[in-house]
Amino acid sequence: MFFSLKGQSFIVYVIGDYLPSIEAEFLQYEINSTDHKTDCFERGINIICFNKFLQPAADTLNDTSSSNFLTALWRKINSEANRADKSRHKRQATGVPVRQEVRAAPYETNFLRYAQAVQKLKNHFGVRPDMNTYDIIATIHTGGNREHRGSAFLSWHRIYLLLYEAALQAVFGPGVTAPYWDTSLDQAMGNRQARTVLFSNRYFGTPFGTVTEGFFANLPGRRIRRAINSPGGLISKNAIAAVLSRTSHSEIVRRDQSRYCWECYHDSVHVWVGGDMQAGVSAAFDPIFWCHHAFVDYVWELFRRRIPNAPADYPLGFPSHPPDDQMRFSNYRYQPNPPITNREGYSNRYARLRRYAPAPSCQNQCSNSQDLFCDQNRDICISTEATSEVSGGPSEGGSGAFFAPDVAVSPIDIASGMADVTTTVTALQDIRNEILQDIPAGSPLNLFTAIQIDPNTRPISVFGA
Repeated sequence: MFFSLKGQSFIVYVIGDYLPSIEAEFLQYEINSTDHKTDCFERGINIICFNKFLQPAADTLNDTSSSNFLTALWRKINSEANRADKSRHKRQATGVPVRQEVRAAPYETNFLRYAQAVQKLKNHFGVRPDMNTYDIIATIHTGGNREHRGSAFLSWHRIYLLLYEAALQAVFGPGVTAPYWDTSLDQAMGNRQARTVLFSNRYFGTPFGTVTEGFFANLPGRRIRRAINSPGGLISKNAIAAVLSRTSHSEIVRRDQSRYCWECYHDSVHVWVGGDMQAGVSAAFDPIFWCHHAFVDYVWELFRRRIPNAPADYPLGFPSHPPDDQMRFSNYRYQPNPPITNREGYSNRYARLRRYAPAPSCQNQCSNSQDLFCDQNRDICISTEATSEVSGGPSEGGSGAFFAPDVAVSPIDIASGMADVTTTVTALQDIRNEILQDIPAGSPLNLFTAIQIDPNTRPISVFGA
């Protein structure tokens, strides 16, 4: 179902320039609204229903302060791209920020630096006194069809990730990036995936319920909730190999070719993490979102490099993703200036702004990580399991490694269920209700769905309990 509303034109003065007038557009909002009075849709859309259901999601970032800040970030990105263009015939420039796998060594300059930068961004109220700067950027992501379900998914999220990192660098310092989460390292754990070290205080903290432990606990603004091991799926090495076996972008963006659909594999990880990550309108509020998308971008970059002229290979046939349309960033009414088109996001111009350290492998000693080990029988690196934290917790400047040796953690296993199924469903409903309390009434949830689900997995999720 498609809805379109054309509002009044306006011009706003931003950092010395006049931006062009634009019209607000709202496309394909799902009827899984946070407001329970869905009979409004049954009666047909009118202006009252529009205001009740759709308008709240559009008014968040229409203030001048947010506009000025976000426009400054866009200009920073484009300034870096211009400098990279001038030196493109020279040797690869030094100083290009590098994204490493989350667990890659050295911990202090990789994940710890990222966690501390997130803490600073969450505690930064220099743009708006009523909203921290992290939440301003997270609010842009709604899970709508302009940035999902088609060819612009890859380029839109590449630019969005650069914008986020520009904000991290603005408050923390140059060079900080979002490390990528190679989920194949955890997928290889088999039925012990829920025990991955990633959901310990050393990394992302609480695996189930509100995040109350680790670097991201009790930060200002929106709370974070998870329900890991929900019935989605982590990305396997075979899945990555299947995607990289294709020779054109049209083969990896279509949902009717699910074996090769890179966005489809991405969706399953959102569902597996559960909680906020399962709904497009809330996913970016979990700091793991950016690490997941850095990995999506990394594998896409491996694919894109093999295409002689990637922009010319931009897949057609997606009405919401025209190649030469300007990227839209949902709630951010004042769009990027200069504009960036969906097709342009496929170009080297933005790809060269980041480099990727190779994924952990037995050949590179699993990136020298103490939290990965080489399975010599399969010749792959695998994540270690979390161990129980003893007293204390991570603080700014600390390592976050508070472990008692050889004591196994047992995160709640949503996929296989607990002994008392009623308890499982009740716990998931509690998480869902907490999430809905933080989402403006009428906002579309835009839930991610897992196309390929193990038939033996029970279909229980935060929003389907």
